[in-house]
Amino acid sequence: MLANWRVAGLVFFGGAIGSMLRHVVHDWVASFYAYPTSEIISLGFINLLGSYFLGLVIRHPLFQSEYRQGFFGTGLAGGFTTMSAITIFIVAEDLTSDIAVMLFGAVVTFAAGWHQGRRAAKKKAAK
Repeated sequence: MLANWRVAGLVFFGGAIGSMLRHVVHDWVASFYAYPTSEIISLGFINLLGSYFLGLVIRHPLFQSEYRQGFFGTGLAGGFTTMSAITIFIVAEDLTSDIAVMLFGAVVTFAAGWHQGRRAAKKKAAK
């Protein structure tokens, strides 16, 4: 039972850090572009990077403990990505084609991270 609370704490802490990182990236992008362009660029960058990182965390041997999966995968990557914000833009800005491209890109980058993690796991197993 205590281990579950530790994992929950790590998920919470990772989510807080991921959310802060998302805010920093969003503000950095907003300093270069005006709304709504800044929103689309920052959301795209954040979700593509976060999807890649999540794919890496799922398969890389470095992240295979329950604690690391909770902190980095569920917490950090979950707090950093913001898929729920996409739904706001679908309704408010009618950006369905842009969102479709972003979601497709997120799946592709997740697969790239997953594949890179799998290669690292195979390399470690071969030693």
